[in-house]
Amino acid sequence: MRCPNCNTELEPGSLFCRICGREVQIVPDYDPLDDLVVGGHVPKTMEGNTEKSQSREKKAEPPPKESKRQFRGAHKGFLMLCGILFCFLVFMASYFSIIRENSYSYQLKKGISLTEKEAYEEALPYLKHARELQEHNADSDIRPLRYLARAYAGIGADELAIDCMKNAIHLEDTIRGDGIVLEELYLEMMEILNETGQTGQIESVIKNCPHEGLRQELSLYRVQKPTCSLPEGTYERAMSLELFAEYGDIYYTLDGTDPTAESTRYEKAIRIASEETLLTAVAINEKGMISEKLVLVYKLKP
Repeated sequence: MRCPNCNTELEPGSLFCRICGREVQIVPDYDPLDDLVVGGHVPKTMEGNTEKSQSREKKAEPPPKESKRQFRGAHKGFLMLCGILFCFLVFMASYFSIIRENSYSYQLKKGISLTEKEAYEEALPYLKHARELQEHNADSDIRPLRYLARAYAGIGADELAIDCMKNAIHLEDTIRGDGIVLEELYLEMMEILNETGQTGQIESVIKNCPHEGLRQELSLYRVQKPTCSLPEGTYERAMSLELFAEYGDIYYTLDGTDPTAESTRYEKAIRIASEETLLTAVAINEKGMISEKLVLVYKLKP
């Protein structure tokens, strides 16, 4: 390429002449196709090719009806899959429900958990079912009976609680005879007897225990209802009462309230001088066992 002013040979890409300094205008190569495109004239051959290309594209597009049919098919397939999945989940839920219903470990674990939360009414069905599931096993577990006793005691079914403890002791003594476990069971029974106000049964429990060593240990839990030197009734004049208890200390009240270890401790004869007196007394031993209550009413003639 040369400079139009001084005809000097220019280096490729130069914008100014290095001799005269004149600006060099670069004219792009001429392409007749550009004129045809700008002027809106397209050769017929190209038009034909374009029309053919567009026709092929239209033919490649699926008909609208076919597209809808495919969508409906996919939708039905999705719904069917959801239905199958739902049925599977229902089946699995039912299966696991049946498994848990007949699972000893599940029933026992649930019953123990509810008992420890003091939800005794809810715990009973699980513990009963756990007991039924392994009742005839050669190596029966005593835990259902132990927790049944706690649950029954928690709802005030005192006799059922003691029956469960007696059955647990008999089962352990018959099947395994573990001395440590037997001791624990007897002590648990002592606690339940104390909590439910059935300490009057302690003597018979000790008497029926077949193990000499256990009988000696359980003797420390003995406590008996106090006795009084005068029977209740109506008297001519003021008098003094004496109370007796073979085991433990005596605590009493004269206003009808239940005595506790915080009440008046009996140390000497009680003077009765009021027109009417309601005497209530209990014995409490060193193990904290509380005897059954002695309740007597004394009246004085005016």
